[in-house]
Order: sequence, then structure tokens, then C-alpha cells
Amino acid sequence: MMFTATRQLVSVRGSGLVFERFHGGAIWAGTMITLGLVGLFLLFGVFIGAAFGGLAIWTMIWYLVTMGAAFGFGAWCAARLSDASSREICGLHGLATWGLATLGTMLIGGVALYAYLHYYGVAPPPGATIWSGFTEEWGGLIWGGVMLSLITAYFGGMSGFPAAPQSVVPQHEIPARLRAS
Repeated sequence: MMFTATRQLVSVRGSGLVFERFHGGAIWAGTMITLGLVGLFLLFGVFIGAAFGGLAIWTMIWYLVTMGAAFGFGAWCAARLSDASSREICGLHGLATWGLATLGTMLIGGVALYAYLHYYGVAPPPGATIWSGFTEEWGGLIWGGVMLSLITAYFGGMSGFPAAPQSVVPQHEIPARLRAS
């Protein structure tokens, strides 16, 4: 016997507002798609950068393309999988995907940086930080990539809303013996 789930809505009594709940599975799926695409695109960029001699401008452009495309597509997937009833809810699914994927990207990047510094025994001189010089060169680019990913995640989520209503699966009544009392 197969049952289909119905859309869960929460209404605020007396306000006329109805809020749709988030679909966590869709957000996690969008996050995993985003992280996978970021890894794929960045590794491809490393390969191409090594083949062409590590041009800094290529690296900067490819990083921005990676962040925009991966986060936009991941948010689109999350919104599409959410089966949301409004474009705004789809946009919020995209933003939730952005938040989780950004956290995951920072954790993975932090672990990779720590492993690199530990492996090569790079230690900053006393009183200096490991970021001296790095922040001035790449800090603005990373900030731009994060902001670009936020914008593309929001619009990717908004564009994940279906243009035409999806077909409705007929709902079956739950037998009395299976209903919660």
C-alpha cells in the first residue's frame, strides 16, 4: 500500500497568512550538488591553470565563474525539488542552500589550508599572521565570490519555481485503522 505526502501548511490564526514549511531534503540535495560542482570546477581550474602556467587573471575569472554557476545551479535544484507553491519559498530554499554550501566550502577550505600548512611546515614568523600578504591580494576576490554566490543562489532558487503547475497525483484516503487517533 502506498501513500502520498501532502503539502504541509501552517496558518497563523486570525492573520490570514499561510506559511509553507521548508523541505530539508531539497536543501541538503541542493547543498551537495553545489559542493560537488564547486569541487569539480575548482579542480578543473587548477588543471587548466597549471597547463597555462598559472595565470592570475585566469584564476580570478574561473573562481568567479565557479561560484556563480555552482551556487546558482545548486539553488535551482533545491527549489525545483522542494515542490514549493510560490516563487518566494523557492528563493528561500535557494538562500538556505547557499548558507549550508558556504559553511561547507569554508570548512573544507579551512581543513585543506591547515593540512597544507602542516604538511609543508610553513610557520609564520613570531608576531605575524599566516594571512599577511594573502588578504590584500585575494581577500577582495573571495568576498566578491561569496557575494556573487549569494546573488546567484537567490535568483537560482527563484528560477527553480515551475512555470506551469505540475500534475497532481490523486490522493488516497488513509484507511481508518491507520489513522492517528
